[in-house]
Amino acid sequence: MTLVELLVAMLVMAVGVAGLVAGFSSGIVATRRAHLASTAAALADKQMELYRQGTFTSLTPAALSGSAQTGSDGRAYWVGTTINWTCVVGPAQTGVTLPTCTGTPPSRPVKLVAIEVHKGSTSSGALVYTESGTFDSSLD
Repeated sequence: MTLVELLVAMLVMAVGVAGLVAGFSSGIVATRRAHLASTAAALADKQMELYRQGTFTSLTPAALSGSAQTGSDGRAYWVGTTINWTCVVGPAQTGVTLPTCTGTPPSRPVKLVAIEVHKGSTSSGALVYTESGTFDSSLD
């Protein structure tokens, strides 16, 4: 009877140890993912601060464009920016230099700056982080 009890105890212990190993490995994966996201967020914040230092007129609406940058972790990231006209309230007219906003209450058009950070040195890498902000001409 003691040998059977010993085998059952060893089986229970093996299941417990396997659970601990799985927990540690998922913790390591989560820590790596968080490290990647925080580095990407720092790169996006740095890029957004460069736009905040500039003038409203220097923000030219354009499609997604960017370049490769090196993060604080030594890895390559692709940081791209899109600048579009938008309205705080109501839809904006498209295809014009300065859109007119409709809605109640009426608003004036603002520029929406969206920053994407991709893993790797090209835009085809996995999207890691996005950040966006609006810029108003009255703040210039």
